[in-house]
Amino acid sequence: MMFTFHHPVEIRFGEGVISQINEIIEAQGYTRVVIVSANSQIENGVIEFIKTQLGESVREIVSDIEANPTLENVEAIVRAIDAHNVHAVVAVGGGSAMDAAKAAAAAYMQGIEVRNLLDHGDFTRALPIIAVPSTSGSASEVTASSIISDKQQGLKVPLIGPALYPKTAIVDPELTLTCPKSVTAISGIDILCHALDCLGSVKNNPISDALAIRASKLAFENLLTAYQEPSNREARTNLSLASMTAGMAFSQTGTSGSHAMSYYLTSHYDVPHGEACAFSMDAWYAVNAKANPALHQHARDIGFDDAEALSEAFNKLKGQMGLAVAFEDLGISRDDIPEIAEESLRPANMKNNIAQLSRDEIIEMLERK
Repeated sequence: MMFTFHHPVEIRFGEGVISQINEIIEAQGYTRVVIVSANSQIENGVIEFIKTQLGESVREIVSDIEANPTLENVEAIVRAIDAHNVHAVVAVGGGSAMDAAKAAAAAYMQGIEVRNLLDHGDFTRALPIIAVPSTSGSASEVTASSIISDKQQGLKVPLIGPALYPKTAIVDPELTLTCPKSVTAISGIDILCHALDCLGSVKNNPISDALAIRASKLAFENLLTAYQEPSNREARTNLSLASMTAGMAFSQTGTSGSHAMSYYLTSHYDVPHGEACAFSMDAWYAVNAKANPALHQHARDIGFDDAEALSEAFNKLKGQMGLAVAFEDLGISRDDIPEIAEESLRPANMKNNIAQLSRDEIIEMLERK
């Protein structure tokens, strides 16, 4: 056995830890910053609190980031960075705000034309990012990836490189207390997709497995509670921990089948990312367990009898939160299954999946949904 594990993000975790942001910024010597924010964090007062903490070092706030961040969003952040010659970018929100900020920080530092960003494969330098997640799901605060959409071309592309790791992650579960139930469900189910995709990756290793199993157990035990009781602090804290832990796991292994299939569901049918991944995750875990029986033991470690039982519990959880279980729930015609199967084979992370299925095998898998 041979593997490497490298994770360079400083993590500050806990209720109220957002109050340390000024100390973090000052310690790094950042006197000019741009904030990239989800609109929700402006509306609920989090950005005003951060502005009060950081004072004159805040030079501009860029908001209106789309749910699937676009090249236009990245361009707006690059313009703000350039206009103020800033030292760092503070990204506050869900995966959208963090992904857009990370892509912009690299594009600016490396002189990449934003229109060429999705064709660029070398992300080795970027401005420092201070990532402050307001949802539990994306884990962008601890990963070296950023998913950006080109709306004109109908593309959704993962950018990956060491410079896309944030400098610091400030993970404060209190910021998730204001999440609407739908956001809790869609982002929360993504925790499980990250963890289970990690277990189903050809790049898995003992450390990533341990992190993914822990994240899965926390998510299975706390997601429905957080969905049904939005102000339950224990559940929110455990979900924040699960999201971050899953992110540390898949930062090492990459994602696999469910994520590869999700991009087309999102770019062509507007299915939200977490729900798009979750749509096929149950099937991929069962398929991967047939290729690698270790996934049955992982399922037992998470709390289930075997991979099939985990898959069934995953689907039940989706149903309890109103997420799509069948094509009819998404309003997608079953006539589109062959095209979805074909498009699912294109992303690079499909090659990362333990079970390498043919187009016909993927069609067969989807026809059972």
